Amino acid sequence: MTRHRGHTGRRKSATIARVSASVAAGVCALALIASAAAQDAQPPPAEPALPGALQPAPFQPGFIDAFGRWMEEGAAKLKSEMQSAQENLDKNLDKIGKEARDAAKDATGSLKVLSPARVVSGRERCAAAPNGAPDCLAAAASVCGGNGFETGKSLDTQSEQKCPTRLLLSGKPPNDIDCATEIYVTRAVCQ
Repeated sequence: MTRHRGHTGRRKSATIARVSASVAAGVCALALIASAAAQDAQPPPAEPALPGALQPAPFQPGFIDAFGRWMEEGAAKLKSEMQSAQENLDKNLDKIGKEARDAAKDATGSLKVLSPARVVSGRERCAAAPNGAPDCLAAAASVCGGNGFETGKSLDTQSEQKCPTRLLLSGKPPNDIDCATEIYVTRAVCQ
């Protein structure tokens, strides 16, 4: 086996050249990456404004901003109106509560006046007054007097039709001419 010295030398130099080219490409790539990172970190230089060039427009609110402000204003207005309504309701409830307390005091005072009064049941015929109408005031006083009270007013009455026996036996229906209507006090408020 014989070797040729010139042939192996070419292979080595080609391999070294390839490795050198790869290293050089890697170094260039790193340099480009570092350069790009440096440019990103620095703000771009300000361009001089030309007299006829357009300037960027200042911030102008759009629909979303206007809608947001409208919602905030509406919420603030609603909150203010709700607080006002709550205050008015509190005032009115205080006023109603005071009126209810006063009415309860008045009712209690009225019950104290009526406390000796009682409702009494009985049955007393109302006599006919001079004008022909029934006089139930005397009948109520009579019902109350029978139960130990001095005076009274009628609370309930009952009316009956009194017909002669011969009319009932004849089978004729009762009428106002032949039958008299009598009124009785059945309950009275007594004091």
